[in-house]
Amino acid sequence: MRIKPLSLLFGILLTTFIVGVPHTLSAQTTAGIKVIPAFINGLADPGEILNKEIKISNISGEDKDYFIYKRDIKGVEEGGVPIFAQEGTEKTGYEISEWISLQTEPIRVGAGETITFPFTITVPENASPGSHFGGIFVSVEAPKLREIGAGVGYEVASIVSIRISGDVIDDARVRSFSTDKLFYSSKNVKFTAKIENQGNILIQPRGPLTITSMLGSKPETILINDDLAGVFPGTIRQLDFDWSSEGIGFGKYEAILALSYDGEDGQKTIDASVVFWVFPTKVIVPILIGFASILIVGYLLTRYYINQAVMRAAGGRRISTYRYRKQVGISRFTFVFVSILGAMVIFLIVLLILFA
Repeated sequence: MRIKPLSLLFGILLTTFIVGVPHTLSAQTTAGIKVIPAFINGLADPGEILNKEIKISNISGEDKDYFIYKRDIKGVEEGGVPIFAQEGTEKTGYEISEWISLQTEPIRVGAGETITFPFTITVPENASPGSHFGGIFVSVEAPKLREIGAGVGYEVASIVSIRISGDVIDDARVRSFSTDKLFYSSKNVKFTAKIENQGNILIQPRGPLTITSMLGSKPETILINDDLAGVFPGTIRQLDFDWSSEGIGFGKYEAILALSYDGEDGQKTIDASVVFWVFPTKVIVPILIGFASILIVGYLLTRYYINQAVMRAAGGRRISTYRYRKQVGISRFTFVFVSILGAMVIFLIVLLILFA
């Protein structure tokens, strides 16, 4: 069997497939049952036979009889949790359970004992290229009881992922990329990216999110999907992540998402961008209030000044402002206009000081 180094690396990375958990996870444990490893992965050619094994530990205080059975994975939930297919479920093309041969009789494991349970994976000659998924389950109940809802115990699964060589399709795209709203009062933004896997292998897109400001400040970058959560073939997975930054933000921002994943012939990239706005209301609202106050006070003072000037020019008698303007060359509009310009200049200077 010929395996490319890149494919081997991809196989190693599959240790975090689907559920996107850290690489340090090495066992599944519940209700006195412990199964090692949590993930079994590999690469194979059509017609090849793989010999695998799991270790089952009885960590309860009494001897137990365990049932071993298998299921296919038909997809993943939005959070990345695998969905195991029930008997009679429509085929997806990524099944593996029919290739797995294992003992169907219950096995007895003593209290505190660990046993090795071997099984084989026989890849058919006509196996479709790409990734195939399933699970080996260990339970204190017969699988039929669990299927009809009569079971009350627990089950533990070791995930199996085998990638078959051949005509591999490694196509993906960013279905959508958005923020939860358009305007923010601070630099604390929630992003959502939906990644669609249009190929026949598991992909684990990872990469930077770069955020730039219209004011030309230094771009900020965060790493997306650093734990290598996988996207199941033929599905869409939603990735939620946040950006938080210190300091006061203002104006238009652009976020550029650039993800890469391992394809058949090397790294492939997908990207998308979104625009949002930041207006620090805690700063801007007091400034606007101050601006409005300056306008109102300026207008009232200007009106008072002109009225007083008109009265003085008329010797205490009221005359029209039109006659006064002809005499002294000044108008109420001029004073108001100058006041507004002065207030706007002050407002712009404050903004430049705060956000430059």
